[in-house]
Amino acid sequence: MRRIISLSVAALMAAAALTSCSSDKHAASSDTSQLNKPSTAATSTVHLAWSHTGTFFDKPQVWYVARVTNPGKSEASVALDARALDKTGTIVGSNQAALPNIPAGATFDYFGYLGGGGAFDTKLTGTPAKVQVAAAKNAFGQAGAVEQPMLKTDAPILKQGHADTYTNAPLSYDLTAKVTNSTRDTVTGGVIQQVVLYDAKGHVVGGDTGSSDNVPDNLPAGMSYREQWTGIPAIGKAVRAVYSVWHG
Repeated sequence: MRRIISLSVAALMAAAALTSCSSDKHAASSDTSQLNKPSTAATSTVHLAWSHTGTFFDKPQVWYVARVTNPGKSEASVALDARALDKTGTIVGSNQAALPNIPAGATFDYFGYLGGGGAFDTKLTGTPAKVQVAAAKNAFGQAGAVEQPMLKTDAPILKQGHADTYTNAPLSYDLTAKVTNSTRDTVTGGVIQQVVLYDAKGHVVGGDTGSSDNVPDNLPAGMSYREQWTGIPAIGKAVRAVYSVWHG
């Protein structure tokens, strides 16, 4: 995998474009796709489940997990605003991201980060003291809801690893999983993937997000590939991983 350098407004705009233009990958103009398009889910709830301030390439970086619940009866299309605040409440880093569609009645833990020493990471302008997360209001503008379903994944196999995470996290984990294109369309142009790690009590202890080096350039509907991920950072012992992947 390759770690995503920035989860920014540009990524959100790219996702929104999926519903505002037609292409070989998505037939958004058909009547059927409009009927099946996920709702903007005004009733979805978002709260901060976990955060941790560490380093990435020796620069401060805040990791966070936003827990999103969709109580509705149809898939929800949700965008997220995340802000790192210093002790005076001043914003020192922020981003906005389009999440994959949340199934009806489901809860999804979204892993994100702010800051870090990567070439294109969002820079922190001060010392973060806390993180705020919220559903972005009218995030998709005229494009409406974004059709961005998650692909089907088998239960991942998690093992303690030894790869360098380039963070100050004391533990590293490796993951393997089988991913199937469970959508109706061919997946081209890559995928976004994330993993959230949990300890024996169900508490978040780490995770990461990134693009995939293993996904085929052209993944037809119904076909599968195998994913391998090394160097997932954790601040405590993990016993369970939840792995998610979606077109993006």
